[in-house]
Amino acid sequence: MDTTDITIRQAVGQDSEFLAELHVAAWRAAYRGIMSDEYLDGMDVARVADGWRRNLGTPDSGTTYLVAAVAGRPVGFAAFDPAPEDDAGTGELRAINVHPGWWNRGAGSALFAEAERGLAELGCSRAFLWVARENSRARLFYERHGWMNDGGVLEDTRFTPPVFEVRYSRDFPADWPHSRP
Repeated sequence: MDTTDITIRQAVGQDSEFLAELHVAAWRAAYRGIMSDEYLDGMDVARVADGWRRNLGTPDSGTTYLVAAVAGRPVGFAAFDPAPEDDAGTGELRAINVHPGWWNRGAGSALFAEAERGLAELGCSRAFLWVARENSRARLFYERHGWMNDGGVLEDTRFTPPVFEVRYSRDFPADWPHSRP
């Protein structure tokens, strides 16, 4: 497979099942040892697919969902949007996940580049994301793409035990994305 086989497009409702399958697989692979086994093993693809159908059917205002696909089948996804109004000019990369069978094959980088381009096209001069503190694989990925830990921290208490996250961010040049090679 070469990266020309990867297409990036808007997610659509018909992607829900595939997105749920890859979402669960990605989380189980990436968060094992970070989140509880009980939580990860209890993730239900059908329930996650219902969430995807809701999100894609009636997305939050301003949220964009992208899919990395190979031969039409989703292998990864990203979600981004502008940050709340009190943080004008800033966007948030809310999620980026790739099926573990597609790690290190270019899908994540292609998806990430398109999400950055989308944020810039929304008028964002800066963007941030949150990542589990112990997820060194993802943190290295973000750093390779020019994002840096800016010192922000949070405790995500939706999970038991809580997941500690760190914030990564980057500034976009004024002529972004045109200045990007």
